[in-house]
Amino acid sequence: MNLICFPSSDALSDLALVLHVRPARAWLAVVDGQGEGAARLERLLGRHGIEVGRFVLPGFSKCNRHADVLVEALGPVLEGAGQRELVLALGGSAGPWELVCQQVLRGLLTESEFRVLALVDGGRRVARIAPGPVEVDAIPNVLSPDDYLAVCNATLRQSASDEQTFAEAAKARRRLTFSLAGDCEALGSALGTLNYLATNALDRQTEALSAPKQHLPKPAALPLRKALEGMQSAGLLDFDFAQEIIFRSAEACRYVAGGWMEEYAWLTASELDAEHVHAGLELTWNGGTGRSPRNELDLFVLHRNRALTVECKTSTMGDGDTTAKILYKLDSIADRLSGLPGNAVLLSAREVPEMIVKRARAQGVVVFDAGRVVGFRGWLEGWLAG
Repeated sequence: MNLICFPSSDALSDLALVLHVRPARAWLAVVDGQGEGAARLERLLGRHGIEVGRFVLPGFSKCNRHADVLVEALGPVLEGAGQRELVLALGGSAGPWELVCQQVLRGLLTESEFRVLALVDGGRRVARIAPGPVEVDAIPNVLSPDDYLAVCNATLRQSASDEQTFAEAAKARRRLTFSLAGDCEALGSALGTLNYLATNALDRQTEALSAPKQHLPKPAALPLRKALEGMQSAGLLDFDFAQEIIFRSAEACRYVAGGWMEEYAWLTASELDAEHVHAGLELTWNGGTGRSPRNELDLFVLHRNRALTVECKTSTMGDGDTTAKILYKLDSIADRLSGLPGNAVLLSAREVPEMIVKRARAQGVVVFDAGRVVGFRGWLEGWLAG
C-alpha cells in the first residue's frame, strides 16, 4: 500500500501511525511553511527503510481552487500507487487540507482502493474512519527509545541498565532493595547518614573507593541496623553491629548512596513488563550551536508509544531552592519528552512537604514519598494499562 501523511505538530503521532501501517511508500504533503517537520519525519522513516515522496501545497487560505490543486498534486501519488491500496493518515488531528484530500480521494477511488486512518486516545489506538463502519484497534508499540527521543530532538548516549552487570546486580539484591523501599519512612534521617558515609568513602574526583572505613555518629537503631545487616548479607559492606562500616567497593557506595532507589524503580517497571525500561540514562538535546546540553534521567519507560520519566531521590526534600530545581528539571524534561500530565514521577525516600507535593501536582508530576514509595508499583501498573 501507499500512504499519504500531512506532517503535523505532533511528530510522535505522525511517526507512530506510519510505522504501524508500514506502507511501501509514504507521501508527505508539505504545506507552505511546514517543510522542517516533513524533513524530520522523512529522516526518521528512512531509518526504517520506508521510501518517502513529497508533494507541495500552498497555504490553505492562499488557495482558491482547493480540489483542483489537490488533484494536480496527487497525480504522481496515484500513478505511483498503481493497483495498491491508498491510505490517508490523519495523524493526531485533521486540518482543512486533510479534509479536502479525503473528499477528493473518495471521488477518485473506490472503497476497496482507499482507507482513512486516524490515531485516537492519545495515540494508543488507531481508528479506521473509512470505509465504514468505524473500527478502533489498539496500536502496538512501534516506537523504539531511539525513535521516540529523535522525534523530541534528543539522542540517547548511554544507559546504565544496558550493561548486563546492572541487571544481574539489581536482581541479585532485589530483596534488599525492596526492603529499603518499604522501610523508607522508618529509616528517615538515617538515609541521610548512609548517603553521607557512602559518598565520603569515595574520592571526589575519580569516584574510586578511597576511604572504605566509615563510622556512624552513634550506634545504629533498629531500622538502620536492619538495613546495614541486609547490605552486609548482600556483600556490599562489613558492619560491626555498632558504629563501624567498611565499604567493599565503589559500586557498593553508589548503591548505598541512593542507587538502590533507582534499582527499585527499574525492577518495578521491568517486572510489570514495560516494553522499554532504561535506568541511569544520559541524553543530549540536539539543535542549536555549540555543545549540546546533556541531561541524566534516573528512569525512562517507553510503553505503547508513551514515555514516563522518573526522578529518584534519597536526600532530604525540603521546601527550598534545591527541591524546586529538582521539580523544575523533572517537569521540563517530561514536557519535552511527552507534554502530557501524569507522565513524570518523583520517587523520594524522604518525606516531601505537602506544599511541594501540591506544587508538583500542579506541574503534572506525581509524587511518591517516604511511606508511599511502595505505592509506585500499583500506580505504574495502571499507567501501563492506560
